[in-house]
Amino acid sequence: MKLLLRVLYLGVFILAAKSSVLPVEKCHLDDSKCMLPAYQKMVPIFIGGMPEFGVEKLESIDDVSFDLSGLIFKLKNSSIKGLETTIMDKVKWDLKKKTIDLQFHFDCVLQGDYTATGKILILPIDGDGKMKLKLKNLSINLKCHYDIEKKADGKEYVRFKNYSFDYDVKGKADYRMTNLFKGNKELSDNIGEFINNNSIEITKEFGGYLLEKVATQILKNCNTLFSTVAISDVAIL
Repeated sequence: MKLLLRVLYLGVFILAAKSSVLPVEKCHLDDSKCMLPAYQKMVPIFIGGMPEFGVEKLESIDDVSFDLSGLIFKLKNSSIKGLETTIMDKVKWDLKKKTIDLQFHFDCVLQGDYTATGKILILPIDGDGKMKLKLKNLSINLKCHYDIEKKADGKEYVRFKNYSFDYDVKGKADYRMTNLFKGNKELSDNIGEFINNNSIEITKEFGGYLLEKVATQILKNCNTLFSTVAISDVAIL
């Protein structure tokens, strides 16, 4: 009897998880006025992780490396904070084109271990240390392309394929980087001052590589979530 009850309890739990409606109002996908507050409510929940759906907390990003405009840069062991405070400005589903346009802004702090050699704008750099980047009012326009898959349960599921984005720092960008020129504190301090005096320009030129990692992991988490949650569970069809 106890075993039967346990089996029944487990069955109810599984059914609840698979058919669970997210804690937001159901909207028609093309109803932007309804979708915007729904997305806004989901932001801290999604960013904080949804283990019942296999969605991990978004608090770190994959290693970053690029070779651009004479600068070779790598960032490891990185973390990001502030995404849970994101303010959604626009949500638009195009059911015919199968795209979702999102506009949002947030403040964030990104930090990690960096190495950099070459030139940053006009100054030489040969650094290896800690980086802490604070971005104020970072505005992002993100377009996601998706397909619809019908599974064995007869329900339709969203699968995101790719994305494109552009961004703008409407507030401030503040860089704190140690050891920007190995073994020379005075030169390191001068380079650090130069970077912050030109922080917006530097972020516009190189920041896309950092934000691309963030966007990729968001898209990955979206696919994880919507591989188990059908459209009909979260929207009115």
